[in-house]
Amino acid sequence: MKQFQVAIYEIVDDPSLDSTISWSKNNKSFVIWNPNELFTKKILKRFFCCNLSQFLTELDTYGFVRIKGSEHLEFGHKQYFVRGKPELLKKMRLQAAMNRMKKSAQRAKARAEAEKNGSVTVRREPRIIINADEARMRYKQIFESSSSSTIAKTPLENRFRHLRI
Repeated sequence: MKQFQVAIYEIVDDPSLDSTISWSKNNKSFVIWNPNELFTKKILKRFFCCNLSQFLTELDTYGFVRIKGSEHLEFGHKQYFVRGKPELLKKMRLQAAMNRMKKSAQRAKARAEAEKNGSVTVRREPRIIINADEARMRYKQIFESSSSSTIAKTPLENRFRHLRI
């Protein structure tokens, strides 16, 4: 699967799609002329986008911004989305990765600070680890010993009685 920014560049650069999506006049942004056609023709299927909202979220992730003042949907990137310069897309990808890392670090720091101040309680689910021998023994207890009765010993056992592990 192609990287998002490379695929978007190729779609915008494809002259056969100019009636749907194309470069703007300044060659530093692109215009979506017909948003519905992007999905009816399945042009965006390579992004796993089911609707325009998901596509716009993905654009935001890579640093694209909406150009105001245009009557159509127009998006550009401050530095790295320029017609005829696909080599800049690597820098765009790096910048997006760095932004994700910064946001993740900020969230972790805020969460740690909240835990430290006691304003947030952290609930961690207990992990239950069971080895294969214990699982077989438990299976026999649940299904073989109670096979003559129609109701298991506990509600949980009754709920999962139909499963054969």
